[in-house]
Amino acid sequence: MASRAIFVFPPFRLDVANEQLWHDSNLLDLRPKTFEVLLYLVQNAQRLVTKRELLNSVWAGASVSDELLRGYIRELREALGDDAKKPRYIETVPTRGYRFLPWVNDESSVQTPLSELKPAKAPQELRVGILHSLTGTMASTESPVVDATLLAIEEINERGGILGREIQPVVIDGASDERAFARQAAALIAEAKVCAIFGCWTSASRKSVLPIVEQRDHLLIYPTQYEGMEQCSNIFYTGAAPNQQIIPAVSWTVGFLRKKRFFLVGWNSVYSRAANAIIRDEVEASGGEIVGEEYVLPDSTEVTRVVRTIAQTEPDLIFNSLVGDMNLFYTRLLRAAGITPEKIPTVYFSVGEIELQSLSAREIVGDYASWNYFQSLDRPENHAFVKRFRSRYGRQRVVADTMEAGYFGVHLWAQAAHAADPDDVAAIRRALANQSFEAPGGRVRIDAENQHTWKTMRLGRIVEGGQFEIVWSSEKAIRPEPYPGSRSPAAWKEFLNKLYKAWGGNWTKSQTAIPQVDDCDSAE
Repeated sequence: MASRAIFVFPPFRLDVANEQLWHDSNLLDLRPKTFEVLLYLVQNAQRLVTKRELLNSVWAGASVSDELLRGYIRELREALGDDAKKPRYIETVPTRGYRFLPWVNDESSVQTPLSELKPAKAPQELRVGILHSLTGTMASTESPVVDATLLAIEEINERGGILGREIQPVVIDGASDERAFARQAAALIAEAKVCAIFGCWTSASRKSVLPIVEQRDHLLIYPTQYEGMEQCSNIFYTGAAPNQQIIPAVSWTVGFLRKKRFFLVGWNSVYSRAANAIIRDEVEASGGEIVGEEYVLPDSTEVTRVVRTIAQTEPDLIFNSLVGDMNLFYTRLLRAAGITPEKIPTVYFSVGEIELQSLSAREIVGDYASWNYFQSLDRPENHAFVKRFRSRYGRQRVVADTMEAGYFGVHLWAQAAHAADPDDVAAIRRALANQSFEAPGGRVRIDAENQHTWKTMRLGRIVEGGQFEIVWSSEKAIRPEPYPGSRSPAAWKEFLNKLYKAWGGNWTKSQTAIPQVDDCDSAE
């Protein structure tokens, strides 16, 4: 990762330029090599750093024993007041390496409180909002999208900005909470005076922000693949619609893998419920069978029961729409139950290169994922993109589908802002409908009718090293269709309304929620 000024993980502050570790206002004494070990762990927070990787990075080819490395880790734990048995900062992963646990903020670029922002000095600055989860269940998945979005902004600023005006990003934490996303979106528009918002990952967060941007006639550029069933004039969708991810994946498993019996596992959110309804329609239309459909909540004891049910029903294949950290516990229990990719493969809809860093590659080699973009894609534009990203953030970093969509979404917006008045949100929306861009994953363009993006669809097989081997591609960009053809738009809207009402006016089901939504699975 490029040397950024200060990393913060309260109550500690890591000053890179001066090689200092502060605990509040107290300077802690660290040896230079101990500081380097800590810096590398902090730069790669929340992912497993193997012993070999750490040794190669900090000692650059010198022969160093594991015992010496353990000594430095002990020094760091002492300085941080950490406990190896109940770690808050450095977790030891037996026989493999270490994981730095806290979420780390870069004080030099993100999370300026909105109340401390000075008024934008037009025409010098053009302020945009970046709204993603930096804390909570979704932080490890969403925070890399912030990095990719900032990279695109830096590239545009280096070329002179928008009509000579520098783009100033305001990065705000959605905290993995759909209500927080709504509050923060309103604040970005009313207080920060941004001219666009780039953000949201989960469909629940997007649906919470949708009425905000509608009421204020503003603009959200949404980078995540999703369930469709939506078309809002204030949102541009750079992630996949169902016919660009979910539906082709079902067709491929039936036609190429010859699978007939399927199990659906997801979490109790609008995305998983809707995605599974789409899958059910497609499977039944092809003559296949859904042998089980289960939903879990974060940290839920229900995961054990779900895995047991999968083992009992013995499906041919599992469709998985779990997101974020929920996949960790679930996958470990799945393998402990003897369910391997060789016996019962999984097709993931929300696991990409980022999530593979937290999962054991050895356990998931042979499973599949359906996306529009993979880091392994052999295109000059992609090689250049990966190189620029790693030059900015570190050679160990990976890029994934939603990061690429977040990245090219900024470039599409910038092109529209150049063609229109950058301060006129409505004019930018009109100009966006005519934009195309040579993205790392292929040429993309906005569909003027539905404001979704024409994209190429790809299926990848997980291979050693935490990457994907592309096993199938649509080759050409697919026109987006927000509403799956198995039901009418009115029927899909009614399906969503039932979920929303059953969950008490929320887009996810709380752990204590009583209403049942099983009847939604057959809504027509």
